[in-house]
Amino acid sequence: MIHRFGPLLLLASLALPARDAGASGAWTNYVRVRTCNDILATADTVLLATSEAGLVRFLRDSGTFEFVTRGPGGLASNDVTGLAYDRSGRLWAATSGRGVSRLSADGSTWDLVNAFDGLPTDSVNVVRATGDSLWIGTTGGLALWDGTQIAGSVPDLGTPSPFRSNFVSGIAVLDDSVFVGTADGAYVGRLSEGLANWTALDTGLPANRNILALATDGHEVFALAESTTYRWSMASGAWAATNPAATYVRNLRDDWGVIVCGTPAGLRRWTGSDWSAIAGSPGSASAYPSETECGVDPTGGAVAMRSGTLLLEGTPWTSWIPPGPVGNNLQHVVVDGSRIWVNSNASGVSRFDGTTWRNWPAGCCGIGQDTSFVNPVSAFALQVDRQGRKWFAFWGISVERMDDSVNPPHVDRIVYPPSGADSLYNHTAMWSSAVDSSGWIYLGGDTYSRGVRPPVGIDVYDTTGVLVNVWKAANTGLPDDQVRAIVVDEADEQIWAGVAGTGLAYASLLNLDRRTQLPSFTIVPGTSTLDVFGMVLRNGVLWVLSTTGLERRSARTGNLSSTLDLPGAPPPLGAMHPLAVSPDGTAWVGSVDGVRRYLPGGGYEDYKTSNSPLLDDEVRAVAVDPATGVAWFATAGGLSRFDPGYTPPPPPTISALHVLVYPNPAPFPAIGLELRLSGNAASYQGEIYDLNGRLVHRFSAGANGQVVWDGRDLDGRRVRPGIYFVRAHGGGHEGNARVVVLR
Repeated sequence: MIHRFGPLLLLASLALPARDAGASGAWTNYVRVRTCNDILATADTVLLATSEAGLVRFLRDSGTFEFVTRGPGGLASNDVTGLAYDRSGRLWAATSGRGVSRLSADGSTWDLVNAFDGLPTDSVNVVRATGDSLWIGTTGGLALWDGTQIAGSVPDLGTPSPFRSNFVSGIAVLDDSVFVGTADGAYVGRLSEGLANWTALDTGLPANRNILALATDGHEVFALAESTTYRWSMASGAWAATNPAATYVRNLRDDWGVIVCGTPAGLRRWTGSDWSAIAGSPGSASAYPSETECGVDPTGGAVAMRSGTLLLEGTPWTSWIPPGPVGNNLQHVVVDGSRIWVNSNASGVSRFDGTTWRNWPAGCCGIGQDTSFVNPVSAFALQVDRQGRKWFAFWGISVERMDDSVNPPHVDRIVYPPSGADSLYNHTAMWSSAVDSSGWIYLGGDTYSRGVRPPVGIDVYDTTGVLVNVWKAANTGLPDDQVRAIVVDEADEQIWAGVAGTGLAYASLLNLDRRTQLPSFTIVPGTSTLDVFGMVLRNGVLWVLSTTGLERRSARTGNLSSTLDLPGAPPPLGAMHPLAVSPDGTAWVGSVDGVRRYLPGGGYEDYKTSNSPLLDDEVRAVAVDPATGVAWFATAGGLSRFDPGYTPPPPPTISALHVLVYPNPAPFPAIGLELRLSGNAASYQGEIYDLNGRLVHRFSAGANGQVVWDGRDLDGRRVRPGIYFVRAHGGGHEGNARVVVLR
């Protein structure tokens, strides 16, 4: 069942698609790389397996990065745990919970190997290629892909496992032996015996036998357990601790016949007899293994990823930071002409001009300077005023205004409470915001401790940035002082306020001296229990988003005209601005279940992580560029951009159609088979026939790797075991394949 395979072919480069395969290229994602789980380096490319940004590719010649994130028909998950090339130049990307994605050698198509294909589980810890075969270590055991299908697994089909733990954390293939590291010991099996017998290799390991990694240079095998490296001795049949002097080991990796390990004092390279320090290499200060990931390139040079920075061995070492927002746990996004501004609760503030990110990280700045913030942490309210200056509310710290039209940017402290001025801190906890045509700024108050720190209502700032008035429920008739949404109409005649749990109100601004006079708010009848999270005025319609629906109301009186269902509730950790309306009347709503796009002519489209490249289903803010119609989504997992007007280029012409169907042979379990099709076209139409030429099924596939047949005929009956013929049409050509269906 399991065969021996030749050595891995050395590859010089890897082609990756320029765009995500999902949604016809309309999506672009921006993510801050935090955690690297594996590094795969070639002569001109370094690939990073990350926990949040999917697959990141670094081009050595240009010093630039490319990102490949999850999408339908593409990479299966943004949480990539391991990488490997096979002999044919295909890239395998292991994921946590989604199986193993495989990229074709020409970089054009992705397909997937998962539990349906025979993996013990879809959570994969490690992959190891030998020839065109792939050893796959999962949280539920070991599997072998033989180049065509899963040829076997351990444990197999419910048989007793030879491992005390099926959590496979390391794989090393040395000649005839396959070494497997688990959460409870190491094991070895022989290829010449078909891996029928597994021997536990416990002698010399620490008491808990928890193997974190295995590595081999083609001559020896090492294991990492309890911060110590262990060297296997065939002569003694035991492991022996072989640690770098006076330190402990965080991670252990191998590639291109070289073994390296990471320690707090820096990286070490195995010389065949000892661990040699790599001059200038980064140390791992954290007990978390992925704080510093390490690898090797074809020249034997070390590569490392530490705290989001890529480091390449040299004299001196060079460092590169993958671009992206300051953090991924985002709260707010606004469009500022051709630029985008993003607030992160814990990480800071970011500006993106379409090419370059400028980040102000939390804790970066200081008191007494006018070129940066006091400390851009707990960033919530975000507004662009008529002069193009940006307003930020940093809860418990300050309200600040930045003018970035000058270099360096100039920052004004609008509200900066001195020590002991407890009441002023309440004026930093601002949630909503609006600007009128005269340039006055309105900030709506919230609170991080209602009952202890009461929200302030609406703070009113004049065009110079001076706080001139405070509108509260007690003096204006506002339903409540916790104001989650504010809008001012185009003529500055009315201001609308949406509050937490007690409704919707409006007031006239005509002839109102905002410095000295107070408005009189009118509560819209029937809204006394409305929990408002967003409002937009567009073309005479007041759009109101609450926990119960998206309402269309009169922009003069607030009278309700219609209510639309929501995709899900507003995010509990801060639905800062979850509603936006495009100039054409398209409404966008962010929720805990993705984004809903309400079409002007009726109907809607939902975008979730299950059907689109959206980074996270918790969408806290939505902004639409009025000039282009492009929508931006601030999510709990990063920033997503969607261009609804994008038209993909026509598929490339092909001289002939070549198709592959898999699995083949195709077992037909009780739950039904899932026959997939892949080839050199972008989409397919086709039919499936039996041996007698009878049509049994028609299919349509919009991308490679999609399921084209469930094993049933045109009447819905299960087909008999046997040989079936697949005829596919794509790219202006016809291709054929044969599949054997097993019972």
